[in-house]
Amino acid sequence: MDKKKTILSVITLILFFIVFFLGYLVFNKYILKTNFENSILTFADKNQSTIFEINKIAFFTSCDAKNKNISVSNYTLENIYQYTDIALFISNGTKEKNLENTFKKVSIENIKFNTMPSIRTTTIIF
Repeated sequence: MDKKKTILSVITLILFFIVFFLGYLVFNKYILKTNFENSILTFADKNQSTIFEINKIAFFTSCDAKNKNISVSNYTLENIYQYTDIALFISNGTKEKNLENTFKKVSIENIKFNTMPSIRTTTIIF
């Protein structure tokens, strides 16, 4: 009987520590989540108005090639290439310049092509 009480006490103590540890993990995750949400909300409150706006996006495409033959009437083209430039026209709507309405860094991310070219490769040059 004494041995059963000891084993039961040990198992109860282990279960108590496991429940306490799991409760600590859940509470810690909750605190971290709440702190993250509060920091995001304060950042979002600062950015209620849009500083920059894209007025238009323009694509400029060009191509070129060289005639391999000297004759004007006979064309054999070589070194054929094509390129497309993208222009973004951005305005900030204010005349004064300060740290909030000027660019520090510009990057274009998550560019996806619907169909890839079948010949050669596509390159993005910045």
